[in-house]
Amino acid sequence: MQQNEKWEAACDAADFDGEEMMECRAGERDVLLVRLGDRIVACPAICPHLEERLAFGFADGNVLTCSKHLWQWDLDTGDPMGVAEKRLAVAPVRIENGKIFVDTGPLACGDH
Repeated sequence: MQQNEKWEAACDAADFDGEEMMECRAGERDVLLVRLGDRIVACPAICPHLEERLAFGFADGNVLTCSKHLWQWDLDTGDPMGVAEKRLAVAPVRIENGKIFVDTGPLACGDH
């Protein structure tokens, strides 16, 4: 484990089975889990622009779109796309003993 990693339980893996996106709590943070093919990533649950819940948006491939003003991010890197001006923190996820864990360390720099 790297020094800045902070793995927090988010939910039971069975709760996310078959879902594309799901909002949950990992430690002290509300996060959005997003399925990208055979892997899962996490990001803050709230858009850094106008604080819309990102779960109201949609994911297409590795692109997450906020429903409020259509800001978009690359979920592999967190880089903004199109009109988005702010980066979105993206964190790794792992599944262990039937639970989904999020490394909330990278999300700490994405606080707004």
